[in-house]
Amino acid sequence: MYAVWLLLTTLAGLIIIIVLTIFRCIAHTSTQRHDTPKGIMNLLGPSTSTSVRGLLKSRSLANQRLLHTFNITNTFVQADIQTHNIFVGRMKDLLRAQARHGQWGGFLGIARQAVASELNRYDIGQGFSTAFADLVQIVTLKTIMVSLLDPDRDMESIDAQDLRASATLITELWAMSKKQTSVSSAASSPSSSCTLPDVDALATLSTHLRRLLPDTEKYPNPIDFVVPTWETLWRLVATSLAHVYDNEVYRHNFQELLGDPTAERFRTTSFDSTLCTEWIINETLRLHPPSRHISRSFPVKEHPGLRILVSLLPKFIRGRLKLDSIIRSEIADIESIHLSTNIWGPDALEFKPRRWKAYADAADAPTLFAFGYGPLMCVGKNWAPMAAALIAGAILESIEAEGLEIIGTAVIGGRAGWAGWEFQTP
Repeated sequence: MYAVWLLLTTLAGLIIIIVLTIFRCIAHTSTQRHDTPKGIMNLLGPSTSTSVRGLLKSRSLANQRLLHTFNITNTFVQADIQTHNIFVGRMKDLLRAQARHGQWGGFLGIARQAVASELNRYDIGQGFSTAFADLVQIVTLKTIMVSLLDPDRDMESIDAQDLRASATLITELWAMSKKQTSVSSAASSPSSSCTLPDVDALATLSTHLRRLLPDTEKYPNPIDFVVPTWETLWRLVATSLAHVYDNEVYRHNFQELLGDPTAERFRTTSFDSTLCTEWIINETLRLHPPSRHISRSFPVKEHPGLRILVSLLPKFIRGRLKLDSIIRSEIADIESIHLSTNIWGPDALEFKPRRWKAYADAADAPTLFAFGYGPLMCVGKNWAPMAAALIAGAILESIEAEGLEIIGTAVIGGRAGWAGWEFQTP
């Protein structure tokens, strides 16, 4: 009788191991992609079966490559509520403090100073040229440092090499992390799915960031705050400039904002162009979302059908299955939604800021997922658009005063892809 039971148990174990192998193959070779507003909302927002704790877990599991590459320790790679609440609270405090330092007029003054200090480093004369992305990165980082992260810092005391090295290394390490086998695409253990980071580059980055943010009590791990505040913002500034630099109406709109740097002006149409800066930024975010795809990862063991199967197994077999190592991934395809002709019309691929006029008071306006969705949306979703507009406006104003122009190509970049884009003398 015992032999029969042992045989049946073994057969059952073999069957379930086969099923698990299939699950592993599915997790390894396929990723569920959500390309409808409802699908994205269900993935990124809480539901009857998903709590905020569950959302944090799925986000942190998908972001383990950032932990391995940058040694980030904030809520983007941690699943616990306390870490999340502390980080969000700190970011909100920084944004409130920036508002107290002169509102947006003070921010604009810092952005103008950042552009001027960067351009003053060059001998601008006939034949002058400098890389578009490099200047935008440095100006944005310098503005963030003084306006947000360290408002008591004298801008001229910031070492230019620390700025350049930090911007370059963050961009390079991010690209490297994208090439690694991450949790979102590998059915393996989260702790072993990422290859080892470039230790030397990370150590060098940490040294430069510590010199930029020397307060170890306020910023025990500077990368935790520099990446969220700068990495997406500089790209929004760059892509905005790429769309407005050769359009007189758009440039005039930014000039009006610099003359009245308030949230009201940002959202109000000008009298002569029936266009507001907010629409230009929204259209830029639609065509160039900071995160084209937002990944979430889940242990396969949490699949209800699999839990039932495993519960039927004897303990000695369950202990050998190592279900924690099997991960499935889901992706919110933000880019697909933002470029959908079904949602935005036949001209969805074109840059047309005035399309947002139709959505100003519409209850059924399409959702812009540029900053995510649900309780884990970017804390700076209401701050970043105005900040980017003022930095872009300050750059446009300064290069015009210096007699510079932007030379671009038909290809608008992101983190990379800015070859052929320059600031130069005519």
